[in-house]
Amino acid sequence: MKSDSKLLSLIENFPVPASLKESDTGKYVFSNCHNVRQFGVGHWRDVVGLRIDDLKFHQPEWGRHYARSVEMLDVAARETKVHATGRHRFIDNSGDVQLDEMTKFPIVGFNGNVIGIVTYRRDVTRTLSPIYIYRLYRNFYQISDAIKRALIFFGVESSFISPPTEAQICTFLLKVERYSNKEVARFMGISDRTVECHCVALRNKIVDGDLARAAFLLTRNLSCGDDSIQY
Repeated sequence: MKSDSKLLSLIENFPVPASLKESDTGKYVFSNCHNVRQFGVGHWRDVVGLRIDDLKFHQPEWGRHYARSVEMLDVAARETKVHATGRHRFIDNSGDVQLDEMTKFPIVGFNGNVIGIVTYRRDVTRTLSPIYIYRLYRNFYQISDAIKRALIFFGVESSFISPPTEAQICTFLLKVERYSNKEVARFMGISDRTVECHCVALRNKIVDGDLARAAFLLTRNLSCGDDSIQY
């Protein structure tokens, strides 16, 4: 397909990952720096002529499922000739995790056929509650790594003297959402007494035992760090 310079300029300057591909083959025609960086590619020209399943993924098995989801969204946009949107769990080349909201816009030619598809993706992770952000990490990492990365994401890793267990971090994240002990117990399928024990253990692992301050810092960091693009 012939590429319009104004369209390519728009994609290049888009503040989030964006790309253009051929509708019939699914091959990339152009991709901005934000998009290629997440796939560990140095320059957009390196992806020209490739399909989504030709790219290298941080976790190959997940990558195969992700590529199929992307292709299905391409088909939906091509067949309906209207934009299609989907959300997918995503892990980039550096191992960072996000909930990815992908929107596909079909480009319709003079003959009425879809000749290309423009895609833009944005990170909507911070729209999730803290407990579901942790679960997002658990989709990609074993417990210890998921806890470590989640605490870094929340900006409270320095609040912990030692890492919490999975039950403890789940308790902490639910308390951040102002769940009562009974509500935490119901959510986790444990007793009220066990929740109390987790809270005691958390205070022993948090600087100065200040659970409330750690919860405040997490809430503040999530709010202040919300740099998602609004349309």
